[in-house]
Amino acid sequence: MRAILHIPGEEAILCEIAEMPNPTDNYVTVFNPRRRDGKPIPTMDESATSVVYPWARIAYIELFEEHSQRENVVGFFRESDSMRRS
Repeated sequence: MRAILHIPGEEAILCEIAEMPNPTDNYVTVFNPRRRDGKPIPTMDESATSVVYPWARIAYIELFEEHSQRENVVGFFRESDSMRRS
């Protein structure tokens, strides 16, 4: 499951988590940590594949489900008023 980890005073981290974190856990393990733009995190070794963060350091986590059900959707777009008139 894709997630964005928000740590106070630091840049948000884009990562994957194996399952929904349990509130009784003391830490959250994330996989493939990187910046939101996909680049490596400068304070982390580039070969690191997983990181354990204590709950006390995490402000909140955004979770994103994979959309495998959307196979037949081509895409969505919006037209401006000027494009519809021409």
